Amino acid sequence: MNIERCCKNEKNKMLKSLLNIPENIVISIGPTGCLNVLYNEAIKENKLGNLYTFPVSEIDMVSANHIEKLEKYIVKIISENFEKIKSIIIYLTCADLILVSDFSFLTKKIKNDYGIIVKILERGPIAKRKLSPEKRLEKLLGELKEELKNTSKIKDKEISDLKIEVQHIVPPITSDYSGACSTLYGENILKILISPHGCKTPVAYDEIRNIDYSLQYSTSLNELEIVTGEINGLQENIKEIISQNPRIEFIAIISTVVPQIIGMDLETVVENIEETLDIPCIFINTNSFENYYSGVSLTLNTLAKKFMLENKKIKNTVNIIGYSPLTFGKIEKLEEVFSLIKNLDLNVLTVFSDNLSLEKIKNSTSAELNLVLSYEGLALAKYMEKEFSIPYVIINVVSKYGIENTENILKKFFYKTSNSFEYLEKREKLDDRKVMVIASPFMAINIANSLKKDFSFDNILALSFIKESRKFKKIEYLEFLNIINTEEDLKEKIKEYKPDILISDPVYENLVNEELTFIPLLHYGYSTRLYLNLDYEYCGKKAYEYFKKFI
Repeated sequence: MNIERCCKNEKNKMLKSLLNIPENIVISIGPTGCLNVLYNEAIKENKLGNLYTFPVSEIDMVSANHIEKLEKYIVKIISENFEKIKSIIIYLTCADLILVSDFSFLTKKIKNDYGIIVKILERGPIAKRKLSPEKRLEKLLGELKEELKNTSKIKDKEISDLKIEVQHIVPPITSDYSGACSTLYGENILKILISPHGCKTPVAYDEIRNIDYSLQYSTSLNELEIVTGEINGLQENIKEIISQNPRIEFIAIISTVVPQIIGMDLETVVENIEETLDIPCIFINTNSFENYYSGVSLTLNTLAKKFMLENKKIKNTVNIIGYSPLTFGKIEKLEEVFSLIKNLDLNVLTVFSDNLSLEKIKNSTSAELNLVLSYEGLALAKYMEKEFSIPYVIINVVSKYGIENTENILKKFFYKTSNSFEYLEKREKLDDRKVMVIASPFMAINIANSLKKDFSFDNILALSFIKESRKFKKIEYLEFLNIINTEEDLKEKIKEYKPDILISDPVYENLVNEELTFIPLLHYGYSTRLYLNLDYEYCGKKAYEYFKKFI
């Protein structure tokens, strides 16, 4: 087994060729962690119209129920594109290869019913070992050319209007294992993805900072290791990496879809590494099917249970919990929060999660108060309240209202005083324009609350686009948040609400008409590196001026 460093220039090289096949649509199917990369490439090639994604849940994948759902999905796509296409390529991931999913009945049925050729193309390192990507593509194109000669579309076939969700404009959310890797970013934590090799590409795409400054590695599981569940040579590889990087404080073994499906016993692997190499080691049980919110939350809790100990409280100290660049962008965006804390003569012990170290994790239990920024930080805050009696408060850092309200909270807690502010922008009447906010759960609610106070908006709809998950539970703070599960539901909500202003990541802009006012607010958990150079603000008075430009 080999182990390789994840680098920033990772690419999917085959997709460009697929997207340029005339009169063809590519449907990429698999866990959400495998799909966002392809969306990025399609946008760069200006070929998003030729790519559809089909995220599959863990239950559907293991039960093969996704094949039946995929048939309905394909029929829906054909109904919308019948005149424009002659073929469809289903782009598979490692999960279907390991489970030996059988798509033969589906491909024959679509061809017989509609005269549309459906071809299967395997991708990922497992497929690569059987036949090189170039050879696979060459073989597929040859077969497709011959079949198209002998096939005619069935134009009089009635296509029923199926109620099936189609994800086409909005990318799949980044995965739980990308969330885990992002949380552990840095040169003192060795992170190893257990994967046949392909999962390192999404991690490189999803990390908006320079991944070369993070000790991020991925295994290359071979066929025997996948079949037996035994990993050979991992400890030797880790030992070599540690010898070259003496600053490593602990190791994180991070699971992906393949270990999850085959039931690989990674907990025992972690125990053996820790015992043999005499270095702390944690196991992050991610699976590629869940979103990054889940991965961040799981990683923070794992760190807490492994490393946190009771400490004497240090006066006037706080932790910031729930920061992730996938939600908040680079840490510099929160500059006004750090300035506020400093100006109040308070100290930040630890930011979960930015440049973590063992010392910072252990010292965090000395804080008097935890400041929670996001939903993904909530579980850790509750754990620390229960185990170490550290109270927590959810803070809003958005715009002028958010930062002043946070100042009030801190003054009240630490100094038993507060500013008496009744509000800021006094306007003669409320602004009746309709505002729609699409963002992460806390961010959407916080923007809505701040805009109401700062700009007197009366009609604001806060939305989060999140697939249903047993791991997401709505809390009182999110009482007025609208959870949208599918792209179709989001389109309907936009059509019904008719917003005058949309605040969201640019990936949503194509869902609305050009007449409204669009205010970019990046959500890297969806757009990853696509809009890295776009200027935007959400925190404090800078954000107030930013919003004011558009409003």
